[in-house]
Amino acid sequence: MTMPAQTSLLAGDAVEASVSGDGPERTADRRSIGRRALCFRHMTPDAYLSLSPRNALRPLAAILHGEVTTSGKPWPEVRSRLRPLDAPGRVEVLLTASEVAQEREQGFELASSGELLFGSCRAESIRGSGVAEAAERVYRGLLELIERRGYPRLLRMWNVLEDINAEQDGLERYRHFCRGRHEALAALQPASLDSPPTACGIGAEDGGLGVCFLAARDPGLPIENPRQVSAYRYPRRYGPRSPSFSRGLFTRLGDGAHFFLSGTASITGHESRHPGCVTAQVEESLANVRALIRAAEERTGQDLALAAPSSTLRAYLRDEADYPLVREGLERHLGPEAEILYLRADICRRELLFEIDGQLFVPSVQS
Repeated sequence: MTMPAQTSLLAGDAVEASVSGDGPERTADRRSIGRRALCFRHMTPDAYLSLSPRNALRPLAAILHGEVTTSGKPWPEVRSRLRPLDAPGRVEVLLTASEVAQEREQGFELASSGELLFGSCRAESIRGSGVAEAAERVYRGLLELIERRGYPRLLRMWNVLEDINAEQDGLERYRHFCRGRHEALAALQPASLDSPPTACGIGAEDGGLGVCFLAARDPGLPIENPRQVSAYRYPRRYGPRSPSFSRGLFTRLGDGAHFFLSGTASITGHESRHPGCVTAQVEESLANVRALIRAAEERTGQDLALAAPSSTLRAYLRDEADYPLVREGLERHLGPEAEILYLRADICRRELLFEIDGQLFVPSVQS
């Protein structure tokens, strides 16, 4: 398969460059940009370094993947500990048209706008059953923090855990993590156990436990996939506590509708499918994504497009040798213009080779 030539500016960067505070607007409608509460962009390191708080879309936070130098910018810069597969470094930037305030509190790096609060923290060097203790401590801290700050509704979580599939103290580390997260939610937000936020739980080679979150003042609408058992209702064979996340979540922020897609893999019911075949796992995962989007459209009456220019996706691959096959499969289904970030990562079940997540955005129709 022929790979597309590398460019210094990804598709999303061109939009941001066209709305910088000092340059002429040639391709962007500033009236629409001025209402954007949240937008995600995948950028090259060089394009990222050109961003400024003076831009029409201001960075809320940045997630650094691979070989990216910390810039010293005022917003939170979070190292994912995950490696891009199509370049040495990539940056995932969360942008907003609102004014942004940044600070630190009790180990969390925070950035807030009028509608959203972003936060991140890391617990280093956790071993064995300490994973559950660390997860409970981190989640208790963030749940107390979002309540105190007036953003009590979690929308989206990103969890990256070192050696996620390793077994310690008789239990897989991911299952230790699920137990700790559940205990924190049960203690401080018990109502959320049946309507948790969207999330991914991905494995890295180092870094302990890294957690990022997006929280809002108002709740979103959790959406479940009819092809899958809800993760928070998995049978006990998957651990002492089920994973606490919804398959998807729909919300309206600023100028449009946002749909957050949790990490989605080759699982139907609660069983893994197609072990050992990455191409079949990609097909099954996309079937799950499409079923979830249909369920969201039926619940909300909103059309959602997986491959729209305003959608951004992450593809996680256990084996980097599978990258050409996975990319070919995703481009065949979604088109070559779909904005997908390809990352080397371990998936939360040993037999799974591929997972996908992301966010879809549909602007409001303006008169």
